[in-house]
Amino acid sequence: MANNSKTTKLDRQIDENLRRVYSDLSEEPLPDRFSQLLEKLRQQEEAKTGSQQPKDDA
Repeated sequence: MANNSKTTKLDRQIDENLRRVYSDLSEEPLPDRFSQLLEKLRQQEEAKTGSQQPKDDA
């Protein structure tokens, strides 16, 4: 039983640390390099489909 308690406590600590790291990362702005890549991909997709869908600013 003591081993199970240690595992549970360790699991909780790991969960908390992962949540903290990913929470911090999700609040950082998207790097310009990725924004430019996404824009190029949108343009390529529009050229393939021939549709001019409104740009999503989000």
